[in-house]
Amino acid sequence: VEFHEQTRRACNEDGCVVAPILALTEGFSRARITVPAAFHNAPWQAVIRDPLVCDGGTLHEALRAALKARRGNLPVDSEDWLASRFAPSSTIVDAAISLYGQHDVSAIDAHAAPIEVIERCTSEVADRIVLSKRDKKNRIIFVSGAPGAGKTLVGLKLAFDPRFRDDAVFVTGNAPLVEVLSAALQGSYQSKRRRGEAVMVPSGYSRQDAHRVMTMSTFKIVKAHAFLGQRGTGTGSADGSVVVFDEAQRTYEEGREVLRKRLEADEAALILDSLEKSYPNTGAVVVALVGHNQAINRGEMGIVAWFKAAAARGWQYAISDETLSLSEVAGSGAWASARNREVLQVGHLPHSLRSYRNGDIERWAGFALANRPAEGKPLAMQLEQRGDTIWLTRELAVAKTWVRERRIGDEKAGMIASGQARRLAAEGLFVELKPDIAKWILAPSGDIRSSNMLETVQNQYQIQGLEIDYSIVCWDADLRREGNDWQAYKISGAEWQREKALEIAKNGYRVLLFSSGGAEMVFDGVVPKSPWRQTTGFWGLFP
Repeated sequence: VEFHEQTRRACNEDGCVVAPILALTEGFSRARITVPAAFHNAPWQAVIRDPLVCDGGTLHEALRAALKARRGNLPVDSEDWLASRFAPSSTIVDAAISLYGQHDVSAIDAHAAPIEVIERCTSEVADRIVLSKRDKKNRIIFVSGAPGAGKTLVGLKLAFDPRFRDDAVFVTGNAPLVEVLSAALQGSYQSKRRRGEAVMVPSGYSRQDAHRVMTMSTFKIVKAHAFLGQRGTGTGSADGSVVVFDEAQRTYEEGREVLRKRLEADEAALILDSLEKSYPNTGAVVVALVGHNQAINRGEMGIVAWFKAAAARGWQYAISDETLSLSEVAGSGAWASARNREVLQVGHLPHSLRSYRNGDIERWAGFALANRPAEGKPLAMQLEQRGDTIWLTRELAVAKTWVRERRIGDEKAGMIASGQARRLAAEGLFVELKPDIAKWILAPSGDIRSSNMLETVQNQYQIQGLEIDYSIVCWDADLRREGNDWQAYKISGAEWQREKALEIAKNGYRVLLFSSGGAEMVFDGVVPKSPWRQTTGFWGLFP
């Protein structure tokens, strides 16, 4: 259903079902061929839960059983079905692997409205990079968007664009993303034998290119705060005149200690100075991917640091009016009218790529965390009618069972929690443990390091920018309702103490609630145990 466009349409519109049949080629099947009454829940509501097991002599019975399970009578056009394209959803890891192979990102629906905006944004930014190389002017190009809007995908498409690939560096303040991308890219090429002998590569690669491709799997992805230290070292890992800076709002101010050294100036300014020194008169470019409502660390300077650095050095900067209108851009009027500002037409990504499956859950979560119940309640009712309800339980075992019943195939499930949720230790959830994020995301079911085992928990710093299909959001008392609003707390000594950085706490939970591409179960580890219940989205937060 997820991977074939015509099958998905037939199931959604014509009442078809997908019936997996396991036919034994040797021996005999003793299984009784019956269609179970229960089908998988959304988005797999048209898939029979268990395969129909048969052998050569009972295959016809299995086919008859499958036909009886149909919910519609319209015939499937064989020519349309065979000609239909491969069009599953995609995670950013899938996209990175496709882009490294210089393939199209076929794993993302090309007709989705968010993708059209992403393509237009990528094209316009690429044109600005070409312009910089032509007019020899240094530029910063800003692309903004909410979590899941596709900023990182834009950055990857630019970094691996054949026109810039040899001269581009993908830098990110999201260290876990670097680890997952690097591990995924390395894992996509498998050696038959060790020591450089024959290598199996995916379709699209020649064997002589295999070594180069494997080298590139970590060649152009750099952690942000290691970026300056690696430039000019001769390794090539951080060298390039086109710097795609993901999570660009996460740069630090002068005096902050980074990698055991204090910054001599603001980090953004140091990056521009390094580019000017390394690539004089060539038209250096920084593509700054800026997250909206994603401040989850103290001491981050935000987008304004880049404005100031550009103004002091005479760099041009291209930015859209939508980006300038964001709340994070203080004094936007002055930056909008600056002489070195250029207008970017498509520089803000307003839609979430994840919304095709989780509907308006992200919008609802935004209303809830912004304390806007009047806008959120009607949306919550719509979610319940569509079956997209968020569920709540105060029994962790129940939450795990709920997820395990829904996850199938290569889908990912996992437990996530706030980095301040230290009292979840009573439930065996240790938010400071930080399991290997690459193994957590990429390891298959059955591997004890896999998120699918539901044994370890990741916090918002580890999961940001990544996506799982079914999440258990473990909610602690670090963000709680007091009166009619939110209040943040943190453990200090043996007790909870009020925390001033309320927005950082709310943004942390925003990342957690936005991390699911499918459905969510909220485990409330704060309130004493009680029977679980379905909610209309507000789980008692608002009257």
